[in-house]
Amino acid sequence: MAIIQNSTSPLVARLQGVHLFGFDGAPCSQRVSFALAEKGLKRVRTVRWDSDDPAVCVAPPGGYIFRPVSLIKKAHMTPAYAAIQPNMVVPALVLDGTLVVESMDIVDFLESRWPEPALVPGDPEARALMHSLIELGKTLHVSVRYVSFHWGLGRLGRTSAAEEETIAKLERSESPEQLLAFYQRYNRGTIDEGVFLGHLAALEAGWGAQEARLAGDGRPFLTGGQFSRADILWAVKMQRIVECGYPFAARFPHLHAWFRRMQARPPFAQGVMGPNRVFHHGFRLKAAIENFLGFGIARVAGVKA
Repeated sequence: MAIIQNSTSPLVARLQGVHLFGFDGAPCSQRVSFALAEKGLKRVRTVRWDSDDPAVCVAPPGGYIFRPVSLIKKAHMTPAYAAIQPNMVVPALVLDGTLVVESMDIVDFLESRWPEPALVPGDPEARALMHSLIELGKTLHVSVRYVSFHWGLGRLGRTSAAEEETIAKLERSESPEQLLAFYQRYNRGTIDEGVFLGHLAALEAGWGAQEARLAGDGRPFLTGGQFSRADILWAVKMQRIVECGYPFAARFPHLHAWFRRMQARPPFAQGVMGPNRVFHHGFRLKAAIENFLGFGIARVAGVKA
């Protein structure tokens, strides 16, 4: 579990209760917001991410304080935030001075502190499937980035030369994100179209496996009859590609029906859709226009690199 014991940020030690550093439009952050809502923890206040005002350093029981780290303003690419989240991504969660920095590790951490309602199947076989689906989802993390930047963010995803220099100064060589390498290529338009198609194909293979499982026995959730952490990860992963305009209903109808069930869950509406509704509809509109004009993601759905 990605727990940082000795954070160099003085803010972390001051925080009591649950504090979530995140961005409502980022899938990794949305996973944690979804899990918090499933656990019955409500967002009770939103404050500046770096505020150390004693009045906002203590979150009440049963709720959490949200500290938005704007990816649009590149707040995550600052020394102060890198001291909290050394990989310079969202989310990061602090509970009584304990810092956890990887989204699914945070969800696991929440499970250990708030075991009810359980997000882990009781059946051993279903539990093993959940863990394998989580690991598969983690391996597809980079593919979501490539697909969402190419068919979603477009030019909005580019960084300036100054921001690129900042990443170079702050990023650790061992960072699993490898942001500098990605932005150096993305900013200059040197990523071959086949690379994007390859990442889309990797996602489609993952979706296809879930489609077959859901179609095979009509199970309501990915691991069977119980909602689990795997549903959280895959629902949010799919949410981002839905925003890119991918034709899930036509390509993977059972998976699409499952996703609609996830969307109907009140914690999804509360933790994922509610805070992100404007961005969501904006990207859906952009994707619909691009698909209509013939250069959106629908044109290449199912096309191998």
